[in-house]
Amino acid sequence: MKRKKTVRTKIFLHDCMQGIINRLQDEKKYASVHTYGSTLNSVSRFWIETGRATDGRETGNTFIPVHELFTPGCLKEYQEWIRSHDGSWNTVSTYMRTLRAVYNRILPMDGTDNPHFHKLFAGIYTQVIPRTKRSLNTERMNDILHADRYSLPESLRLPLDYFCLMFLFRGMPFIDLAYLRKQDVNGDEIVYCRHKTGRQLSVHIPREARRLFDRCRDRNTDSGYLFPILSSPDKDRSPDHDAHLHECYLQALRHFNRSLQQLSVLLTPGAKLSSYTPRHTWATLAFHSGIPVGVISKALGHSSVRVTETYLRPFENSKVDAANYELINSVMKYKKRKNDLGNSCFTAL
Repeated sequence: MKRKKTVRTKIFLHDCMQGIINRLQDEKKYASVHTYGSTLNSVSRFWIETGRATDGRETGNTFIPVHELFTPGCLKEYQEWIRSHDGSWNTVSTYMRTLRAVYNRILPMDGTDNPHFHKLFAGIYTQVIPRTKRSLNTERMNDILHADRYSLPESLRLPLDYFCLMFLFRGMPFIDLAYLRKQDVNGDEIVYCRHKTGRQLSVHIPREARRLFDRCRDRNTDSGYLFPILSSPDKDRSPDHDAHLHECYLQALRHFNRSLQQLSVLLTPGAKLSSYTPRHTWATLAFHSGIPVGVISKALGHSSVRVTETYLRPFENSKVDAANYELINSVMKYKKRKNDLGNSCFTAL
């Protein structure tokens, strides 16, 4: 009896990714929408430049068969193509992890046995490089907290205040600061949900932050936001309201980072500042002060301790070396005390 031959239906990357993007938009996960869109655009350019696009269209992204893209050889070539176009290893990792997530979603749809499944991404870079330069040491952070804001250009004063508040609020991300609502404040407590994970956090407003907090808060009654970062009337509930807010946030983030670049020249020469710096600095200084990683993870609102460890991995060796120095020093002091005690006893005899 002859086995019935199955007809394999072609699945195209654009159709799969656009479906995912639409769902992410419905879930208001606009950062992920951007990542998936950028990945699709990158793969489409790769497909065209390597002569694989045969449909004659400018984008060529509609007809990228997944069974042609998801092979070890093609993925390896795509990785080399990204690097040849000045893409960093973090860019490679972002695009490849996105493609891996897409592949894991469409595998049940494909329904075919792929002999390359377990080795498909074996030679592909999907790690995340820890960025050790994102944090400041205690002295640098102290200089920023005590900087004379009135000696700075007026356009840089509010960004400096936001930077300090983010550090004092346990390394609060800029997106969470921007989306804070007036109703989130109850006395000296701010209770909010992390924008990225949806995890609820409660942050006490420390005494050192009170003056900054009162100076920065938005007193415009038309806005429900705590700080004047997002320029959107609170009464606006149009269908594209959330997308508009996200675009406002991206513009504010770009302006904030440009301002921090100027502040770094004036306040921390040789050390770059970005919107990530307060968060990484808080985590790093907390780690070196002896706070357990689990407590740091909870304070930052991370989904797991493993996420926190990616922040702290670059500093583990230095802390271990410091502990080793303390251990050696204590042993050497013990030997010296023992020798001194023995000498004194011998002298007494």
